[in-house]
Amino acid sequence: MACLVTVLLCADTLLWWRTTRMIEREIATCRMALQTAGWTTTVERTSSGGWPFGAWVTLSSPRLRHEQTVAAPFDAGWSGTTLRAGGSWLDLMRTDLPVFLSGRNAARFLSLTAQATVLSQDLHLRFSKDQNTTFKAPSAELALTTQGLDQSASLTEVSGRLLAVPHAAYGATRLGFELSARSLHSPALPSLQLSARDIRFIAALTSSTRKDTASFFSLEGYDRLLLQTATFSFGDANRLSFSGALDLPAATGHLTLTLLNWHEAVEQLLKTVPIRTALPPDLQIILERTLHNQSPVIVRNNQSVSLDIPVVNGHFPMPLETLLQNIPTQKIDVSHSRE
Repeated sequence: MACLVTVLLCADTLLWWRTTRMIEREIATCRMALQTAGWTTTVERTSSGGWPFGAWVTLSSPRLRHEQTVAAPFDAGWSGTTLRAGGSWLDLMRTDLPVFLSGRNAARFLSLTAQATVLSQDLHLRFSKDQNTTFKAPSAELALTTQGLDQSASLTEVSGRLLAVPHAAYGATRLGFELSARSLHSPALPSLQLSARDIRFIAALTSSTRKDTASFFSLEGYDRLLLQTATFSFGDANRLSFSGALDLPAATGHLTLTLLNWHEAVEQLLKTVPIRTALPPDLQIILERTLHNQSPVIVRNNQSVSLDIPVVNGHFPMPLETLLQNIPTQKIDVSHSRE
């Protein structure tokens, strides 16, 4: 028995040594690719661990930095507490490499037209050879500032997937993003008396003919933004969703908004003074009449309202009042209303 244990420990040690060397080579290759792309990488200390139940390489205080250039007109940076590449033997049996960013992580992006900040805690990543990266974190904080937008939000139970294909063919997906979260909190929501949950976002950026000359972070390298879905729930059964497409870099196209179980949502919104005063009087009358005449049980049977929203140069050219007045009556399901 002692001989068997010794043989197993020796085999485990050899496997650990080979695995950690392989991970170190992958890290070195990744750092070299980043440096070639104009990024500066720094690490305070590198160590190996995990034996005898796994294998990993730990980087202490990793940093990434990109300074603005003519070819890549943006500043960006990322800093973390600890990066651990690898895991238990069970984790390493899969083809993708697990990476764990313990503690607080911060990423920043700054260009001439936008500024974004992302903060996360205990972020789990998995890098696969098919250019897919999955991620998961207990929480994240986002902030985005553009010429017409200045918003921040915090998310809980975040997970998703990122697809990056820098040299994708024209019209194919060059950058794809999928995000799910349990809840969303934003300074804009308390004023509307709303709390968002079960968030889901799926979008893709297709490659343009200028992908080889434009930066990966520039809209010039993309032809279209395809928003498959952007949804969240509020109240007991209400769900708001967006979908649509925009031509880039002009950011011109359309979005479609759909509100499921709209009866309860409208009832809640009509109780909110800022929203009620923004509604056209005739629409207020229609909504209030429908609310009072419909059965509370029947109206929650998946009724919905849809609204088409034009987008021109990244802005909504029509004010809220005009958009609401243009909602076709047939798009509001009132088939169960009673006179």
